[in-house]
Amino acid sequence: MRLSHFSMPYVVILVGIVALTLLFSWNSVAQDGKSSLSGRVVDTDGNPVSRLSLAVKPVEINMGKEVGQLAPLASWPRAVTDADGRFSIANIDPVSSRLVMFPEHGSRFKIVSVQIGDLTFRYYEVSGVGFPTWLGQLTFAIEPGTSLEDVVVKVEPPAMRIRGRVLFADRTPLANAEIDLTVRRRRLRYEGVFPFRRVTGGSGGASRSHTWTDAQGYFVTYNLRGAREYSVVVRYGGVSAESRWVRLEKGERYDKFVLRLNDLAEHRENRSKREKARQAVWTVNPENDHAYKKITCDSWADAKAKAETEGAYLVAINDASEQKWLEALYPEKAFFWIGLSVPKEGASWQWDSGEPLTYANWGTVDRPDNTSTIAKEVPIALIFASKRWMAIDANSRLLSVVKHAILEKEHY
Repeated sequence: MRLSHFSMPYVVILVGIVALTLLFSWNSVAQDGKSSLSGRVVDTDGNPVSRLSLAVKPVEINMGKEVGQLAPLASWPRAVTDADGRFSIANIDPVSSRLVMFPEHGSRFKIVSVQIGDLTFRYYEVSGVGFPTWLGQLTFAIEPGTSLEDVVVKVEPPAMRIRGRVLFADRTPLANAEIDLTVRRRRLRYEGVFPFRRVTGGSGGASRSHTWTDAQGYFVTYNLRGAREYSVVVRYGGVSAESRWVRLEKGERYDKFVLRLNDLAEHRENRSKREKARQAVWTVNPENDHAYKKITCDSWADAKAKAETEGAYLVAINDASEQKWLEALYPEKAFFWIGLSVPKEGASWQWDSGEPLTYANWGTVDRPDNTSTIAKEVPIALIFASKRWMAIDANSRLLSVVKHAILEKEHY
């Protein structure tokens, strides 16, 4: 079933109800203040599906538009079903999330519905102008410390697929790597008969996702939409390779694409030189005459120590203008530590520079409680895609992927 026959306001209302229901209807408490989700996976006949990977994909949706995934694919909480189709996904952050196959468009099954308690949420293919594809899937957030149990995920095999292989210039495979995959599609209109047939018009589109290659460099995607012409574009390490176009009928599969990353070595060398030059340079914001620089770091504490050696501090973002300027200066998809942490009990929010917190730009999770009784600091980072703010504690799966920080100097 497609959602293109529904009105946009009606669909948005449905999605809002889903989010509120999941937030407030289940109260069993998980350990360590982290959320969890468990249950079983069955096919459309009710038979258990074993050895199937599921993941909770953290996403951010702003004003009805999906801004992007909150974290790299490797950090998504996930699990593999056992012989009885059972799974348990733990350590879920309380952010807007989506239950997906893993890899999201590379699984041998697709989700048909998700049943939680007495509620069943059906997954639909969405098409039509103005309809984001995520509207056909369940987007939810789970309160901290909540455990959703006995979830039933119904799946079925996708009818169509494309499989390809990614190689380096020397023909060795790009093995076990996360790639950015774009599936392009077009439907052409012809007139005349062979050999005088010619194109008179057409329509097209594209779907972009992240997936992994296997040990031999192969990837697979089921992110297809019926009888059309298709091609794929693979991006990795800053370079891309694209396939030729092939015509697929409904239910047909194609497994012969080979894409070669011929310019990767040269690009990596040039990017390394540019990155070293960039990290040695301070950039001055003309609005406040402060200087800023991006650094790599092992932790928030390491970032603070490096800032001190440079006579600087971790950035203090004092208004929306400064936030927007930093987003433009550092647009890459990465987390950045900033000079803010959750205050101890009885203390007020303030930046490491000593300035009071007068502006905030929290993400899908609002500002943490204004107290922290744990011994370790809970620092704040700019989020992977949207650059909004998020607290990342020592138990978060995101902690290991925060490898950058932004420094600030008042006098340069």
